[in-house]
Amino acid sequence: MPHDPLSRRRFVGAMAATLAAPWIAGAAAGVSGEAPAKSILASAQLRDLDAIAALILPSDDTPGAREAHVVDFIDRTLGTFAAAQRPLFDAGLADLNARVARRHPAAGRFADLPEADAAALLRELEAEGSDFFEAARVATISGFLANPEYGGNAGKTGWRAIGFDDRFVWAEPFGWYDAEANRSG
Repeated sequence: MPHDPLSRRRFVGAMAATLAAPWIAGAAAGVSGEAPAKSILASAQLRDLDAIAALILPSDDTPGAREAHVVDFIDRTLGTFAAAQRPLFDAGLADLNARVARRHPAAGRFADLPEADAAALLRELEAEGSDFFEAARVATISGFLANPEYGGNAGKTGWRAIGFDDRFVWAEPFGWYDAEANRSG
């Protein structure tokens, strides 16, 4: 199904406000822009998590989770301020791969599944109200929108996708909402 970039932009922006704020705030408080010396997750886990993130925020006519290096953000946060969620991610990835082994034994791991089969498994987790799936979704959106110094949003991909202007110096009028007030003063 083709993705409408405006709908995707609105979706990502809305999700940022409701789901990603705690992760982004935590990243600012606990990551400090310093990368861990090595990956927290095993390489197979990183591949699976990258495949999950790519299904949550796919690449189409705009860059997605892969281009934003979302998996790097998630890996970094699981070693810092979100370390308490590491067991949830370990158990969730193990459960996901057990489902793969039962239903698609030739695939090996989630990351090796065809997109349609992988998406069906994620929809199943979502329908079950999986805490792992919800944590992975929040982490993906957070990594897409967080300050790039925290490991995700590579090249400010997420910010460009939602139209965020990352200037650190602003001048009046700030927008349409205060332009009228500045003219009358």
